[in-house]
Amino acid sequence: MKKSKKLRTQSLPVPYRASLLDEQKVILMFSEPPAFTPSIDRFSFDPEYRIERVVREGRRRFVLHGGPFDMRSVTDLIVDGKHSVPVLPDEILNRYYTDEPLGLIWADDIAIARVFHPRARSVRFLLFDRPDHEPVEDIELDLDDRTGCWSKEINRVQPGQFYGFRVEGPDDLDDSSDVVFCDPYSWLVTKSPGWPVRMLSIVPEPLWGHLRHMSHVNIPPRDLMIYETHIKDATKLATDVQDDQRGTYRGITAGSFPDYVKNLGFNSIEWLPLHVYDDREPPFGTPVNQWNETARNHWGYMSVQYFAPEPRYCKSPTDQNWFGSDPRIMLNVRKMVEHVHSKGLAVILDVVYNHVGNYGMSPLRRLDPMYWLRHHGNGQLKSDSGCGNDFMTERPMARRMIVDSLLHWSQIYGIDGFRFDLAGLIDNVTLDTITNKLREDNPHVHLIAEPWGGLYDKRRFAVRGWSSWNDKFRDGVRGHDAVNQHGTLLTAETHDILAQLRGHTTQLGGSFDEEWQSVNYLASHDYYNYGDFLRIALAQIKPDQVLKDKEPELTPELINRAKLGFFLLFISRGMIMLHQGDEWLNAKIVTGEPNTTKQKNVTSRKRNGQLDRDSYNRDDATNWLDWDEPTTGSMQDMVTYVRRFAHLRKDHPALRLARYANFHTLDDHGDGLLAFAILVPGDKLVALVNLNEKKEKKALLPDGPWVVLATGNNVRENITQGRAHVGVETVPPLSALLFVHRDQIKRDEAAKSD
Repeated sequence: MKKSKKLRTQSLPVPYRASLLDEQKVILMFSEPPAFTPSIDRFSFDPEYRIERVVREGRRRFVLHGGPFDMRSVTDLIVDGKHSVPVLPDEILNRYYTDEPLGLIWADDIAIARVFHPRARSVRFLLFDRPDHEPVEDIELDLDDRTGCWSKEINRVQPGQFYGFRVEGPDDLDDSSDVVFCDPYSWLVTKSPGWPVRMLSIVPEPLWGHLRHMSHVNIPPRDLMIYETHIKDATKLATDVQDDQRGTYRGITAGSFPDYVKNLGFNSIEWLPLHVYDDREPPFGTPVNQWNETARNHWGYMSVQYFAPEPRYCKSPTDQNWFGSDPRIMLNVRKMVEHVHSKGLAVILDVVYNHVGNYGMSPLRRLDPMYWLRHHGNGQLKSDSGCGNDFMTERPMARRMIVDSLLHWSQIYGIDGFRFDLAGLIDNVTLDTITNKLREDNPHVHLIAEPWGGLYDKRRFAVRGWSSWNDKFRDGVRGHDAVNQHGTLLTAETHDILAQLRGHTTQLGGSFDEEWQSVNYLASHDYYNYGDFLRIALAQIKPDQVLKDKEPELTPELINRAKLGFFLLFISRGMIMLHQGDEWLNAKIVTGEPNTTKQKNVTSRKRNGQLDRDSYNRDDATNWLDWDEPTTGSMQDMVTYVRRFAHLRKDHPALRLARYANFHTLDDHGDGLLAFAILVPGDKLVALVNLNEKKEKKALLPDGPWVVLATGNNVRENITQGRAHVGVETVPPLSALLFVHRDQIKRDEAAKSD
């Protein structure tokens, strides 16, 4: 009796999470292990549900039997009459699944509408002749309790009409009945030009289901050289494209941009996201948008539709016309990819499956965020992505949607590879499913991870045969922070960089099984671009300095350091990636920002003329590529250097095929010197890099003679008459030399003459 009284008075820990397992069971996780198994009178529910028994299943895990519980209702579990935690519909939702086609599907002359929503109380299908008019049909769908899908035959629908869904319930989304939102599986959507943004799906043509699958360009991963760019940025200022096609899919087909990439020596274009995304945020000053002065998401990392291409990259709308209301947008995207393929270039698509759009009409947020998004135990959305709405990739239907949409882009649009934004937030089972399903479809598909976001572990991707952005290479060469954390280009510290140059494989203490799994780069769309990073790191420009000229001068010091960085990039083992405009040290200067505004608790500081470290929100000349720049002076010289080195890399197998055993470190005198040979059958190279800005360095060449292929300032196009180098070589400060064996030159010349 004394023991029971003590247990009744002993406090229980704070509840951490309560989850609905099925109609009769709630799983309770405590923040720390209780010292005893509590009796049922320590618990209650609001609204009231019966509790039959409490079973302990682990140190912190308990199962409360009772109910029957309603997953559509809002329920709180109360512990000891004082600690409350919401009962989340976690486990119970995982039992619902279907393999049936989703969306609006044609079966002969009848269309079937089918949408997944297990917790809805009702789902209605609305049909529109025009997106800004009232619906012409409003049809209630039927629920399949086994799969959680709502569906019905729709016999009064014509291709080219517009449609959406309206949902009632669950109770935690009781305002959803006033909202009409897109079909998450629709192939095309139209969106309004103003705020708030509205979107509707487009009724497909029956023949869309019979479109031929597009072919692929198969480039071995060891040869891949990626040019990272943005559809609009690439052609918005292009003079060889008609005004109404600039910044569009058709602008890529009509202009010379793919030829530019090919002539530069790169063999793949990586587009920033093309899925439909929230391109607008609420106007500046609203409580949800205190950080984005321009109220734009220009880069596209706020996905709201995973199957449909972004309609902004079509003809601009008038006040009366919505974006993307012409179904030919799908044909424009297919033609764009076919055109890029015709140049021998692969197409890689940046995809965002770690979070969804915040502000627009995201169907996943509207349908049921409890199913599609991750939540803390208190019911608040998780934000490991930094966006407040992490995608719950481990849900069965979420996993299916991810794979279905990837296959859609691979088959319907011929996409040759995918770069996964913040891939650390994608669960392992989904990673395995993506790997298996996409390689069944295209054995040569490129799967590239941005390996951070939540869990940072490149091995997760390497063991699955993926490649990963190698931030260690970027930071080792350039640095992590332009002001405070510099790499070997600025510090001459070389003790870590050699492993990165060699592919950072497991033999070198790295993460990769194969050298090609390391995607080596100097800058990407994130943070400062390459030229601006160096401008600030070299103290040529202060981060908050206002520039008077449109483009800052390329000083000899900046050019020299930048070329040395490119030298290291092009002799490194792994995939190569270049961000748009970095080849001419383009400067991202804030353009067109509104004047300083002050609103309640918000101050927007005018930044016109400053370098932009995060230009995700600027649909203006800050990001648009000015194609006059790389045709003159020092900028043209930079492009020439990059182009020649890119072609040199293609011509020399040692720079692409070398493995761990093919690298031989030469006499390393330290203090800024890198000296190594790369020897593969038929191709022998030696690289000497002196990053010390004050001292010349000496290194003993292997048995020669050797001829200079490239320096830190120039790539030679004719090496047949080059002087032979033997013995000890002197390397001046801040310079580099790449040699090829003279015997190889003779063999190459003999082969040409034959």
